[in-house]
Amino acid sequence: MKICNLRFYCEPTRVNTRGSLYRYAACVTVFALLAGANADTVHAQQPGGAAASKAVRVEVAKPVRRPMKREVCSPATLMADEVVDIYAKASGYVSKIDVNIGSQVKEGDVLVELSVPEMADELRQVQAVHKAKLSRVQALQAKVAQAQQHVNIAKARVRRYEAEGELETANLKRKEELFAGKAIPQQAVDEARSANAIAVAQLQIAHADVSGAASELQAVQADVAVAESQALVAQANTNKIRTLMTYASIRAPFDGVITERNVDHGAFVRSAQEGMTTSLLQIAKIDRMRVVVEISETDVPFVRVGASVTIDVKALDQGPIQATMTRIASSIKPSTRTMRAEIDIDNSAGNLTPGMYAAATIALESKTQAMMIPSKALRMDNKQTIVMVAANGQAQSMPIDVGYDDGIWAEVLSGLSGDEAVITATSGSVTSGAAIIAFASDS
Repeated sequence: MKICNLRFYCEPTRVNTRGSLYRYAACVTVFALLAGANADTVHAQQPGGAAASKAVRVEVAKPVRRPMKREVCSPATLMADEVVDIYAKASGYVSKIDVNIGSQVKEGDVLVELSVPEMADELRQVQAVHKAKLSRVQALQAKVAQAQQHVNIAKARVRRYEAEGELETANLKRKEELFAGKAIPQQAVDEARSANAIAVAQLQIAHADVSGAASELQAVQADVAVAESQALVAQANTNKIRTLMTYASIRAPFDGVITERNVDHGAFVRSAQEGMTTSLLQIAKIDRMRVVVEISETDVPFVRVGASVTIDVKALDQGPIQATMTRIASSIKPSTRTMRAEIDIDNSAGNLTPGMYAAATIALESKTQAMMIPSKALRMDNKQTIVMVAANGQAQSMPIDVGYDDGIWAEVLSGLSGDEAVITATSGSVTSGAAIIAFASDS
């Protein structure tokens, strides 16, 4: 039964009389009795009595399965694909320089020509030395041929004296036999013995001549080897000067554009070996650009080569550029706690310029059916992420593992089955075991 609000107007107009005081007291008593009856009726209508009056109203929502795409947007800088500082290899005066900043050059084009007159004199000197060394080699080679002839002559003499020695030995044997038969006198035998001894001595001399001629040949051959080595050194010096003279013409290492010019016509420049620290020119290859991005440490585990990247160049009035991650450093810089990543993009049209600022949106992770809950449902309890769920009129704490959280939706990796009523908002403080009145969230 609904008790209407009642108003009682008790106006003791004559408070100084006994009857008025009685009427006022009776009016107050009736009001108190009616008010008490109204309160008892209201409590009787609410289940649980005083406990139900303390229940907290909460919003709940079930986890949903939905596609999840994790991206990170980072500032990026455009850089040339290749940049080379060009130095002089030889010292000299700039006799010609036809390029300037912005000049488009092809590989092999002459950029700077140096005048090095003393190098031409040095070349003539080393060429003369080389020629002299070659002449000495030729002269010694002639001596080698001559020494070889001496060896051959000496060997021929050995063969001759060997034959003569055999003949004299045979003559001596026959004469000794004739002398034994008293057919010839002793003098004939002595003469045969003397002739045989002379033949033996001549053979020994011939062998000595062969050894001498062979030694002479070896000595001349050694002189030839030394002379040939000296000629090779002279040739190397000649080639070195010729190579240095080619450095007087400084050429473009690849197709590109001149981005710096630090010398003018007539300036004297030193080679890098002699302490030149400022480059003559700088050339950049810009037909392909590198987009350099620094990835924060928390996103590094998700960055992969080949990942989709959208590049928005702020200075250009054009749509975003679609590309893929080309390379990553695989190393975090301790000073910034970031990792360098690069994306190669085509610049054959020449619209992009090194140094331009861009925003790179990198796809880190994607799932087709990720379990998601509103981020506002997440709580921390002793360094553990938890959510409160509604069950049987009470709040219950459930620990979960969270994946990607963009501040609106959070991915649940484990801890929930998907049928729970997750508390997303409350009208008051809610702890585990607290009485709640749950209603579905509008979101």
